[in-house]
Amino acid sequence: MRPYFWVINMQKPDYEIGIVSFVNVLLKKFGSGLLHENYKTMHEILAPEIDEADKVIVIIIDSLGYNKFLKLNKKINFEKFLKLSSVFPTTTVSAITSFMTGLTPQEHGLLGYIQFLQEIGTILNMIDFSYPGMSNVNYDTLIKRKIKRLPNVFQNIKKEGNYAGILTGSNIANSGLSFLIQKDANVLTYYTLGDMFALIEKNLQREFKGVLFVYYGMLDGLGHKKGPDSHSYEKEAEYLLKELKELIGRYKNKNTKVFITADHGMVQIPRENNVYIGDEVRKFLRLPPTGEMRMMYLYLKSNKKKQLKEFFSEKFEGRFDLIDSREALSEGYFGIGKLHPETINRIGDLVLVSKQDYAFTYLYTGGEDKLQGMHGSLTDDELYVPLIII
Repeated sequence: MRPYFWVINMQKPDYEIGIVSFVNVLLKKFGSGLLHENYKTMHEILAPEIDEADKVIVIIIDSLGYNKFLKLNKKINFEKFLKLSSVFPTTTVSAITSFMTGLTPQEHGLLGYIQFLQEIGTILNMIDFSYPGMSNVNYDTLIKRKIKRLPNVFQNIKKEGNYAGILTGSNIANSGLSFLIQKDANVLTYYTLGDMFALIEKNLQREFKGVLFVYYGMLDGLGHKKGPDSHSYEKEAEYLLKELKELIGRYKNKNTKVFITADHGMVQIPRENNVYIGDEVRKFLRLPPTGEMRMMYLYLKSNKKKQLKEFFSEKFEGRFDLIDSREALSEGYFGIGKLHPETINRIGDLVLVSKQDYAFTYLYTGGEDKLQGMHGSLTDDELYVPLIII
């Protein structure tokens, strides 16, 4: 059995060459000031790419990992691209918030799909402000009264008189997460993939100075249902990238720069590697676990740390790393910068991080989906994403 306390040996996000530093390059050109002066390497790489551009369009394809992109690009042949690091945890709530704010997770405080909010005393799905597994139990009104909206890149860029917008799916434009991170943005919506292509084309044609983000989330949904190694996922991703390459190529000019990137990647999870946990773990905890299926924040009852670690070591040896939350924070897993006032309250006492292709599904209601693709942990397939430069 492993010792109760062990050294952190997981790979760490590279915030110097990652999605946060990428956004800070855009802020240096179009905004009212950098949020992170020390991210100089990314600026040296990308500043020449946008030096002559008045218009930048950033297309974010949810869940397109770097390794998957390399496989697909053998057919598509994008010529110029970089390998970027996502954030920890590798999840949409944390990573998209970093795109929309230019902040690391420890700064913006949105640290997982399911999160404990001390401000209202409960755990919530941070996409739609519902209790996990119970979309009809919604805290939307209470959240909007109690939780402060985050300062964002749209406000930063608009201070300089530049355009700052986002093109996103009509079904999520007014989601809880969108409310928190898109204040003052010019919000455009699309209904279908074809509609998204048409609106991208329209914005490639029109003149503006500033930045337009485009978010496409359906690949992530497909990956969760069928897995990122499925034929369906790869065909969807291949079609999407091919169409974007052809469309953007028709309007390529020195005044316009387009980047295609992602918030995180995804791992295929064999059904036998997905462990369902409930009361046997809950007895050690004062709250249900939060976070993701590939990483969880555990809020321990008094004097239960040793027993919980023994339980996981005996039952699931080799499937996870279990680390002290404050140690992960001090080691830089959640980024750099000033802590959000609620960060400490939102990361629990321990962080459970899945290895390889293992996962832990906590039974909040007993009706949880059986997903074949997941993310949140720190494998290469989850942590690294492409930055395609066109």
